[in-house]
Amino acid sequence: MPLKVFNTSSRMLCFDNRESRPAKHVRDKLAAIREVWEEWLERLPYLYNPGPEVTVDEQLVPFRGCCPFRQYMPSKPAKYGIKIWVACDTQSSYAWKMQVYTGKPTGGGLEKNQMTVLGCA
Repeated sequence: MPLKVFNTSSRMLCFDNRESRPAKHVRDKLAAIREVWEEWLERLPYLYNPGPEVTVDEQLVPFRGCCPFRQYMPSKPAKYGIKIWVACDTQSSYAWKMQVYTGKPTGGGLEKNQMTVLGCA
């Protein structure tokens, strides 16, 4: 696909209704793409069955744009980005389950049992 066609298509691509986004954004920082993200995550386990060895790790997807949950991690090659917790098969590195880190919970408590949230415990 030529770059000009890609840029034109990406400007016209929209995943949600801009008028209802502020109301949804109060509850969910990932509201703009939540439906598409959940649909994609729902299909990941159907496409591949991981082996007995699964690992959970964080991944920083490089991103310098405006985002309320962008992270700064000085130890990573790309210092700014979106942090995603990923459960991967150790043999093939297939991402089996994923969770976007959108910041601390509203209660301000510690986050525990990330593996349980990903369904790996």
